[in-house]
Amino acid sequence: MARSERLWQKTVKQRHEVMAKFGEMGFFPAINVETYFTTPYSVWDLVPASYNCPFEVERIGRMGDGGKWVCGMSKYEKNTRPCIIYSFEEEMLERTNCEIWGYDFSVEAFGPAIQSTYSGRTHFLKAGIAGTTDPSQDPPFYTIQDLMAKNGHTYIDILKIDIEYAEFEALTSFDKHTSGSGEEYPIGQMLIEIHLFNRGKTLLEFITWWEALELRGWRPAWTEPNLLAVTLSLEDKNPRLAEYSLVNVKGRQNPLFR
Repeated sequence: MARSERLWQKTVKQRHEVMAKFGEMGFFPAINVETYFTTPYSVWDLVPASYNCPFEVERIGRMGDGGKWVCGMSKYEKNTRPCIIYSFEEEMLERTNCEIWGYDFSVEAFGPAIQSTYSGRTHFLKAGIAGTTDPSQDPPFYTIQDLMAKNGHTYIDILKIDIEYAEFEALTSFDKHTSGSGEEYPIGQMLIEIHLFNRGKTLLEFITWWEALELRGWRPAWTEPNLLAVTLSLEDKNPRLAEYSLVNVKGRQNPLFR
């Protein structure tokens, strides 16, 4: 763990050196060979997965978009303690004793792949996740902290979050809610798709958001580019999507570090 922390600190130092030299260079400043030699970095170079997961890393779920890389899957499998997961699918139900809470404002229920055998451990609500709770919307939107309170949860073992750019407001709200009085971040592992759509957010704003997560104990243990923005020619065809597996190294309840 100490060695992994040093490796992560090394990349943080390198990030700060790049930012000090280039400043607000944008997410993808190199648009041709000439500009590459002027600014040879993209946003993803500044946030590499530099912390080693202390156990095996396994891809769970479908191939392609939707599957996630889980750090230490063996620490959640059956014959270990029951766990709480927000938003995952059948393979986790088959292999763990976990209960799963799912939220999606675009569908009515979990997909048909969820067998009736596991239905007692699944809970679904047609709702979205956002930075502020608004139950008057149809469907309603909730903050992560309000969903936890609604469910009577004080801790989430694994949070899988893919909410199309709303991750910034949702996690900023959750960080503010849980940062008082030295409270630890009550999530053990976060599997997140980051969406850097061209909606006004700057590189500095993104790095500030990212480093607020790092300050609370989050470390990037795995990353995978999601190239749908490129292959589907979304916006400017830049690789604006990336999957990250983050582990909370300061969490006393985290099974990865107990």
